[in-house]
Amino acid sequence: MERPNVLWITLESVRADHTPLYGYGRNTTPYLQRLCEREDATLFENGIAASIWTPPSSASMLTGTHLSTHDLGTDGKAGYKIPENVETLPERLSGAGYETALFSSNSFLSAATGLDRGFDYSKFVRMTPSNFAGIDEVARDSWRCLFSRFLESPTLDAGMLRRDVRDGKNDLVRDQARRWLKRRWSGTSPFFAYAHVFSPHHPYLPPSRYLDTYPSDAPLDAEEACSLVSDLYENGEEMTRRVARGLDLTDGEWEAIGSLYDAEIRFADRTTHEIIETARSRSDRDLVVVVTADHGDLFGEYGLLSHDLVCHDGLIKVPMVTVGIDDIADGPDELSQHVDLSYTIAALAGASTDGFEGRDLREPGRRYAISQRGAADLEAYREHDPDFGSEFFEDPITAVRTTEHKYVTDGRSETLYRLPDESQDRLADEPETARELASVLDREGIEWSRGDGGERAEFDDETRGRLRNLGYIQ
Repeated sequence: MERPNVLWITLESVRADHTPLYGYGRNTTPYLQRLCEREDATLFENGIAASIWTPPSSASMLTGTHLSTHDLGTDGKAGYKIPENVETLPERLSGAGYETALFSSNSFLSAATGLDRGFDYSKFVRMTPSNFAGIDEVARDSWRCLFSRFLESPTLDAGMLRRDVRDGKNDLVRDQARRWLKRRWSGTSPFFAYAHVFSPHHPYLPPSRYLDTYPSDAPLDAEEACSLVSDLYENGEEMTRRVARGLDLTDGEWEAIGSLYDAEIRFADRTTHEIIETARSRSDRDLVVVVTADHGDLFGEYGLLSHDLVCHDGLIKVPMVTVGIDDIADGPDELSQHVDLSYTIAALAGASTDGFEGRDLREPGRRYAISQRGAADLEAYREHDPDFGSEFFEDPITAVRTTEHKYVTDGRSETLYRLPDESQDRLADEPETARELASVLDREGIEWSRGDGGERAEFDDETRGRLRNLGYIQ
């Protein structure tokens, strides 16, 4: 049997409940909606992310292992690379004869964390002023992005155009992926291409052509809404301060923020469309497509913003779609998770699955999914309010989710929720359910490392400054 080409697209920060795939009222993902109508497509009803932010979720997808195994993010700051003894999915596929390629504008998906390991070709691109001074392909792509944004802009406002170009990361990833598919892939071997699409990571500032895609009833116009999200999200310290002291956003401000977030998802959907259709036109054999999100985002749940502290469904229930895989076992009682996707792709490609912690999605019976979060930096919040965070776990946590319950523990304390309510602890009411879900940790061999060993992650000074400003590293 001929092995398929594989295209894996990960969308940044997309909640399942903000897409029409899962009943949302706004058509934020029209292309994905059409993709799911194909006979060989599967929309997973309960897709669960490996973690609540990019480094550990991406590492789980690219290693087929849980955070407690690959360790990227156990410290809560992604300070260490994935261990050398954890073999990655692209390493396995490369060993099985695949040509492998990675396209990313997220600093965590790069050589800095070791997540480029196993890729024959790896391109990390970001939009910076220096791009426009060069003569290489990134410079050409950057100028193309600027020209495109100029033509699409509903006004000739120079400030808006600068913002549109600055947030053109999707375009650079798209162009690099399409160029590799058209020119660099040899065509003599099957390919595994992995693209990380940065939208809609905060701050939610979609290109101007999308600003009015989802008009709201909020008293803020588009520019006022953009100013709001810039003030709220662009500085990690300011976001931490506002959360610690209690979010005081009005209903109109929440509505405006949600509209911009949805517009960013629509932009990501367009990017997904362009990459997949290029891969489809270039594929010389069956093409398997995976589309998922690394995590979601919070909009006031637990009084929080962004993606931090909790394994709430707003963060871990994500879109999950495959195309070209037959006999998928899915339904309202099935749970699917990132590491299951990794396992299934390796199995389809004829690569080893030894050491992978997922299961083949073609086998029924998945009744729970695991999501994890590393250590929480509650002290950053307590600098602004000493009493903040008594309800949050500080040590690394594991969440075991079923269709009806979510069990969360740090190994000493535990909480049980009856979904969809994640505000009331049901531990005292349902102790047998808690014991049953706690036993999953033993069966899965979940055991945390210290999270402070191995090779340090290596970010350049510019990247380190940007990540520090966002609150991601110290």
